[in-house]
Amino acid sequence: MAVSIEDTRVTDGLPNLEVLVGTYEEFNLGFRLTKNPEGGLSFVPSFTNHSHCGSIRSNATCKQFLASGSADESIRLFNLKTRCEYGFLQQHNGTITCLDFFQQSFLFSGSDDGNVCVWNTRTWNCEKTLKAHEGGVTAISIHPSGKLALTVGKDRTMKTWNLIKGRTAYVTNIKAVADSVKWSLDGTVWAVSLNNVVNIYEVQSAGIKHTIDFKTRVNIVLFLNEDTLLIGGEGPNIEIHSVSQRKLVSNFKAHERRVKSAAITKLNTPEELHLVTVSNDGFIKLWHILEINEEPVLVAQIDSTCRITCLSLWTEKMSNVSSQKDIKPLNILTHNNNSKLSVELSDSNKMDAPKLKSLLKRKTGGEKAVIVQTTSGPFIAEPIKIRDDKRPRLTFID
Repeated sequence: MAVSIEDTRVTDGLPNLEVLVGTYEEFNLGFRLTKNPEGGLSFVPSFTNHSHCGSIRSNATCKQFLASGSADESIRLFNLKTRCEYGFLQQHNGTITCLDFFQQSFLFSGSDDGNVCVWNTRTWNCEKTLKAHEGGVTAISIHPSGKLALTVGKDRTMKTWNLIKGRTAYVTNIKAVADSVKWSLDGTVWAVSLNNVVNIYEVQSAGIKHTIDFKTRVNIVLFLNEDTLLIGGEGPNIEIHSVSQRKLVSNFKAHERRVKSAAITKLNTPEELHLVTVSNDGFIKLWHILEINEEPVLVAQIDSTCRITCLSLWTEKMSNVSSQKDIKPLNILTHNNNSKLSVELSDSNKMDAPKLKSLLKRKTGGEKAVIVQTTSGPFIAEPIKIRDDKRPRLTFID
């Protein structure tokens, strides 16, 4: 059993973390980690956005941007520094199934249309469209070097891409439709999940090094470090495995229902690992990992009251790694041979960031509080700043 949240205290430094989740109810939700009066940590709602008209299937963060992909076949962009909508990208003809940023330069998007689009984050131009998998792309992972990418799809294949030349390097047939693929932190091994099995491949031999039977369907494959793999799925437990020793190191009960997604963060201390987990029961939890072979400490949790489908993390430090100015309005012609779309990007510098009030202030004031009713129940909504209709939007012209 994990250590109780009541036993945790924060001694110094303010937390620097915002948890961003997408939901089945079409909402993007943000929760900021703050100190509470008791000296511990707690989550406070920071924004709610309902720009999508379909369930959100994936999201990713980079610099000041949040990208979210939905069943409405579009990718929405949000500027997290100015707290305003930035625009949308629409190149796919199917549900957006996966999103992955490489450093601060490119966004990779996969879809049920079988394509992978490569977006330049400076211009938001679609630089390349890769014809990846028949039936749809289920997951994508970019090698730490940025020279290779792995994709898996519904055609029961795994493809290795040469990103320098922009073409397929290897095609590997697998026994079932893979749900996820993930490179290790050093790029020497990668993990692929198929139903309740996780296969770990090594680059040196390009073959399977180790196979893990998780017993239930796998939803999460995450490397804590070069040798440690975290697995979660349809059950409430999370397992931690050693790749080199090929054995189960520890496991713990994370949620009451299935674990949907997870992410690693170091907050303000590079030595201490923290794990954020979410479940489709609506709960978001922050865990402090003391030792790999020990049960983690539950630091904070909150009930979003929505069915969570995806998770990403954002900190102010991410936006300071490589700062860039928002692109001024201009017209760009995409390089996709199959379609010629004129893309107009908006200038968000004119938008001032709204003053977000704390949850307690919204409860006492009550005048601007908005209660959103969903199929999972009500929750307090603090909208991200709405775009001015007079401002140029990100639009597409046939």
